Amino acid sequence: MKKLVQIIMLSTTIIVSGQSSDILILKSDTLNLYSNPLELRIDWEQLDQAIFNEIENKRIEEQKDSIIEFNPWGNYETKWIIENDSLFLTKITSSYDSDYNVNLEKLFSKSKNRIFADWLNSSLIIFSGNCIVCTGTHHKNTSIYPNEKLFDFKNGVLKEIVEYKNYVLKESKLLLSDPNTYQNFIYKNIKWNKLPDLTNRHFQVYVSIEPEKNGKLKNIDWENTFLIDGSKLIDDPENIYLKEAVRITKKIPDWNVIIRHNKILNQGISIVFNEHMREKYAR
Repeated sequence: MKKLVQIIMLSTTIIVSGQSSDILILKSDTLNLYSNPLELRIDWEQLDQAIFNEIENKRIEEQKDSIIEFNPWGNYETKWIIENDSLFLTKITSSYDSDYNVNLEKLFSKSKNRIFADWLNSSLIIFSGNCIVCTGTHHKNTSIYPNEKLFDFKNGVLKEIVEYKNYVLKESKLLLSDPNTYQNFIYKNIKWNKLPDLTNRHFQVYVSIEPEKNGKLKNIDWENTFLIDGSKLIDDPENIYLKEAVRITKKIPDWNVIIRHNKILNQGISIVFNEHMREKYAR
């Protein structure tokens, strides 16, 4: 499967809080973690499910006479600490009840009240400040913040800290316009009459691009440009829907230029092809 990089989709931007549900204690500082280090374990899915189940079962038990609102994501928070350059998990707390902690000894089958993160052989991102690009989903933060530090670990031991200043170099005039203006620009420029019958068909195309510093398109990033057809992922450049999406992409006059970790971040768009969109926008 192709390697997917972070793409800022112009059509799916939402606001994400500048606070993290995963925190790191370093000396006297409490820092926001961009992601949960447990996600980098090979048994992450089993651990995540076990934590989720324990917290939900406890909630149901304590509120058996109340209506329980089901939340399939984000029902716990993690707390980490760096001591003597080593990273430890010290607490997993219910998002609903800060007094309830998951039993780490039971979860990891170790008679310890904290867990050494010896599985970690990558960098953790620490962020601060208000997001300069606020994106994400209901369960994952993909926002970009002005101040980010990369804490590089090897076998759970901190080796290096690199600090970055991120910023928006240029804003797209099209993106700053009314959302309906952007959507109309995309879908009214599609040559619907050149496409095959879309009855009972639904395709979603993601196009990734590399922008120049001036906001103009530099290259189509074909490694991360693809079409989703049900459970199939198609990346054939000759696919008629991919070709049409790329043609539309090239018509966009300018793009956001975002500098993250001293590099220009890829941008992208998502375009849906189905009969509903054809009927709505075809001339």
